[in-house]
Amino acid sequence: MGTLRKQDLDRFLGDSSIVAILATLDESGFPYQVPVWYEWDGSSLWIVSKPKAHYVENLRRDPRAAACIATQKLPYVRVLVQGVVELIETDDEWLPMGFRMGERYLGSEEGRAYIEKTRSWKRVFLRLDPVEIRSWDGGSSGHEWGERFIERD
Repeated sequence: MGTLRKQDLDRFLGDSSIVAILATLDESGFPYQVPVWYEWDGSSLWIVSKPKAHYVENLRRDPRAAACIATQKLPYVRVLVQGVVELIETDDEWLPMGFRMGERYLGSEEGRAYIEKTRSWKRVFLRLDPVEIRSWDGGSSGHEWGERFIERD
């Protein structure tokens, strides 16, 4: 079917340094997309954000969201997560996750420096609890699954 197995999904989401694209609904009901760092705990996507970010304001109005994490080179593996976001206020509790994300996305030295420089900024956790996860394994399991999407004359 082309769907990642749970262990492959966890490895892909947990090990890659791919920036996720988070989609929320703006005040007019239109999709609003933003690139974000994330962390996967095996059941939810976690994002650390500034409380006044547009997408956080969108989530305060409507907690439904979607995230896309996809490779940009072959094989084109992708994971699409639709769900509901819980906003969780935080003081310094965000720092361990922030340091892990900084290292993951910027490398050890630069990641630590970024978090140190911004550690006094107020943050909020976003926990995206999936309602549905769709994935594609890049074709490693074959392409027969795609037949249902093909229209022929």
